[in-house]
Amino acid sequence: MGLLHLFYGARSLNDDLLRFAVHAQLPEDRGGANSPTIVIDSANIIRIEKIRDHAFELELEPEDVMDKIYISRAFNSSQTYDLVMNQLESFFDRVRARLLIVAGLPDLYLSEGITGEGLQHLTHMATKLMTFTLQRGIATVISAPSSPRSTSTPAGGKALASCAQVHVFVEESKMYFKYTLSKHPQYPVRRTSRMKPVASGTTLPLSHFLGNGEEREE
Repeated sequence: MGLLHLFYGARSLNDDLLRFAVHAQLPEDRGGANSPTIVIDSANIIRIEKIRDHAFELELEPEDVMDKIYISRAFNSSQTYDLVMNQLESFFDRVRARLLIVAGLPDLYLSEGITGEGLQHLTHMATKLMTFTLQRGIATVISAPSSPRSTSTPAGGKALASCAQVHVFVEESKMYFKYTLSKHPQYPVRRTSRMKPVASGTTLPLSHFLGNGEEREE
């Protein structure tokens, strides 16, 4: 709590954001925050069937879970800016949430063609989110694609990266989702991975069961 988390990289991380929104509703003795979630969505991440599946995995009632996820969808960069800069306080005044998800913060700016004004907007929003997160004592997760110049760095300008105290780089391979904690105020760089679900009827290679030689920290 009180930290701004930046998840960036493969678009598969959108499923992780939905998992966070569901997991936050678990009681604290089960690792959750016993809290609803507020989502500002500039990346069109909401998938009802995914939320339902995550709810079942955690033995929660899907309809109850969906009732506690509050979504504001942005369709252009101006709407993203307005939701973050002008509407955020009123959202939290109405809903006592401890988790804020800002999905695809720079996405619409990038798709519309980034400008100097757009970079200023991203700087303003990143600073606002960092301050708001600390003042409210909540956890905030923002997501961004990788930079076109370097897949291992986030897109959206330096301010976005510098304001987030926690960075997680998400990669997708044929068999795994790979996560690198590349920045944290307390913990060193570390890596882990999560196996992709196997489709029914899929035949796995023998190397899958014997180990593929990749070192993974769990």
